[in-house]
Amino acid sequence: MKYAISCLLAVLLLTPTAFAQIEEPSEAPHDFKIDQPAVTDEVEPVMVMDHEVVPMVGLYEITKDVNVRAGPGTDFERLAGLKAGERVRAIGKVDGTSWMAISKDGETLGFVYTPILVPVVDGSLGEQFFGSYMASNQKDGVACDYRFRFEGKTKVEGGDFETADYEVRFRCASQVGAKIFYAHMFLTEAPVKSKKGLHLIGLDVRSIGDGMEEFLTTRYLYHPKTGAMTFEGHSLPRYATPPKVQAFETDGIKDALTQALEASVASWTNEAWAELLKKPQ
Repeated sequence: MKYAISCLLAVLLLTPTAFAQIEEPSEAPHDFKIDQPAVTDEVEPVMVMDHEVVPMVGLYEITKDVNVRAGPGTDFERLAGLKAGERVRAIGKVDGTSWMAISKDGETLGFVYTPILVPVVDGSLGEQFFGSYMASNQKDGVACDYRFRFEGKTKVEGGDFETADYEVRFRCASQVGAKIFYAHMFLTEAPVKSKKGLHLIGLDVRSIGDGMEEFLTTRYLYHPKTGAMTFEGHSLPRYATPPKVQAFETDGIKDALTQALEASVASWTNEAWAELLKKPQ
């Protein structure tokens, strides 16, 4: 069986004429690393506008219009204003206060009141990436390759953040035929569980289910600062089972997305593959 699936994968990858041709644009590489907190046992304070701050890093989004001050308090001069939805970077926090020194586009702006900030990650990916998968436990053997690319961002209705959205194109083949199908993946750029700093990663396969209100979904909770990711759940148990491995260690957004994608595919049942690879009526 393993030999047959290996041969199937080779045919899949080396004979593109078996599938419709899809243009593959070339894009610049991107740094997928997330800013990590600059916290050690002995952090040396730095001076910002004559005020001592404890250094920190991170990307934050403004949740409502706010004034930027020359110091950590409303008694200090107003230097500028920021609108809800704008993003800034942390420089450092004034110890014992709720004020943070911030910058934007490499320029120090001043101080803002931290409760109006929400930590975010940037889910933009500047390049496509590719992978392959062999479902050796499936009845007829299934071999796939996939192409993953960033599509853009969507404002969350009623929320103060966006999701980063991705298209996944699968090219799969089994002993009964070959098929191209698509799935949608997303990452919430702000945490869905703020106190724990957990973001949501999801995979939606609309070709399984009714494609509207009910379809196959798989969800993971992701902590970008530690790289830890855990399986949260999925819909339609007929088409997917909980993955054998439910806790993951990741190295940045790209790796988290890749691991979530491949763990989800590995959980699809025989019924799911039959649905995905069935011939159109």
